[in-house]
Amino acid sequence: LNKHFHTILTHTRSVSTPTTPTTPTPAVDRNLPVPGSPSIANERVVMATQAMNLLGTLLSFSSIVLQNIKDTKSSSNARLCLIVLTCIVEEQHTASFLHDPNMTFRIDIHRADLLHRRINKDKQLYNLPLACSLLELLVEFIVSHLSKHFHVDLYRKCLGVIHRILCYQKRRKVRLEYCWKELWNALISLLRFLVSSGEQLLPQTNVFVPANDVIRLFNLFITYGDTFLPSPTAYDELYYELIRVRQLFDGLYQLALKHCSTGQPHSEEANKLTLALFNIRSIATHFVPKIDSFTETNRMTLTPNQVLEVIRSNYDTLTLKLQDGLDQHEKYTEKPKETTFFTQLVRGVTNEVRQSLYVSNLQQMTVLTELSGVP
Repeated sequence: LNKHFHTILTHTRSVSTPTTPTTPTPAVDRNLPVPGSPSIANERVVMATQAMNLLGTLLSFSSIVLQNIKDTKSSSNARLCLIVLTCIVEEQHTASFLHDPNMTFRIDIHRADLLHRRINKDKQLYNLPLACSLLELLVEFIVSHLSKHFHVDLYRKCLGVIHRILCYQKRRKVRLEYCWKELWNALISLLRFLVSSGEQLLPQTNVFVPANDVIRLFNLFITYGDTFLPSPTAYDELYYELIRVRQLFDGLYQLALKHCSTGQPHSEEANKLTLALFNIRSIATHFVPKIDSFTETNRMTLTPNQVLEVIRSNYDTLTLKLQDGLDQHEKYTEKPKETTFFTQLVRGVTNEVRQSLYVSNLQQMTVLTELSGVP
């Protein structure tokens, strides 16, 4: 990244002239009113009177690219977007801008039309730091591509961006006002998919690698969440969610245990996963008996608030293991991991340019000759 990267990406401009709404056909269904309706005209006017910047535009564009993964070319575009986002969150000044509570924007995040959920047409992002929009973008990617054609590399890059965001917040003690439950539920959905489809995916995909990435995020929340979650209640809700889906983590543990034997193809990652699950399983083992005891004593079904109260009153006797390296990540480098990808990407762009050129004079022929020398 050159020295102008942060300045250009975070440049903000104010648009004060209302624009005439247009009605283009979106690439994917968006969490926006139907084009042409009265409400969208009002929204376009609101957007036109707010500050805009290149980073916000990039997030909106990336949300379109990450929803349109149908072939090799679109997968390469999605991968490129995630690499760019990785570089952005690693750059300290840009990460600070993402979390700046005084720099807020409204960003349209495009969403897939999934059968198992209803899109909230009224959900809007007003006056929020860009980090919230980025997390929303990543959450949307996680929940919308859980299929038998599992893009493990894209998921790993997505989880890597989330991990870098959390590391920055932990290091700078930034308490971002974000609905963290949405992220936790997305990660739980990913784990549920890996457990249910793990045996079918394992011959082609090492599912224990992305599973380890997810568990690392949860362990980061458990160990350091009190330093960057917005409130103690949010930390309590984290424990509530982990206890609520304890059977899922037991299933993940059993899947990893089944492949831990020496000599099996993915034994190293599977064994690593069983160790990483220690704290999460300890939380369930510690709190579930106390919740059951409280239920029997009071002869009632506990409400979520009552469960949270039981959790708050029993932290003192909980024993967890400190895990090393949770807040550390490998700095992105193009070589050697991404060299092949960028080589193929440049070749693809070059081939497209060659095919699109119409040679009508000697000058264009010279350009074509020069392009033919590009590897």
